[in-house]
Amino acid sequence: DRIRNLQLAIGLLDGARIAPGATWSFNERVGPRTEERGFSSAPVIIDGEYEEGIGGGVSQVATTVFNSAWEAGIKIAERNAHALYISRYPTGRDATVNYPDIDLKLRNDTNRWIVLKAGYDESGIVVRILGGGRERRVESVAGELETTGPPKVERIPDATLFVGQRVVVEDGEPSRSVRVERIVYQGNEVLYRESWYTGYRSEKKIV
Repeated sequence: DRIRNLQLAIGLLDGARIAPGATWSFNERVGPRTEERGFSSAPVIIDGEYEEGIGGGVSQVATTVFNSAWEAGIKIAERNAHALYISRYPTGRDATVNYPDIDLKLRNDTNRWIVLKAGYDESGIVVRILGGGRERRVESVAGELETTGPPKVERIPDATLFVGQRVVVEDGEPSRSVRVERIVYQGNEVLYRESWYTGYRSEKKIV
């Protein structure tokens, strides 16, 4: 179900165009994630907890779009990080979406049209950002992923255990934060330099 959601979102993204100076919205392009439109229930993060929700997995597509724009040196007008740290993504460079209120927006700060080409195969998904004009070069400097607090502990009584016996069901994860710097060059000129700060909630330890 999650993979099908990814494929649906990728199909809706393919061919999106952004005019010079325009701001583009992921949510406007992909639209509502509903069963009527073919989306299924899959794992999502809601209020810092893993749950099931229609359209689960679409945020992986948003993260891929975000990183394509990052590497292309395109302006990112709005981005929201996941509440929880996900290690498979580039550190501090994830993006989550939820229709209609949590969005990913790109701004075309070039003087040419931009086109998004998106596709998938058995190995994964790909998003390409195509445009004209002078090529941009991006340098990324990721800071250390710092632990900012221990995981909260949830204790659950279990009458089948001996007195004093404890079993850790989930180890949990600490809260974390990271800073990532992006420097965008056009030729030898620095177009802009920006720092992105991201904080992630802890995941509770269950005893």
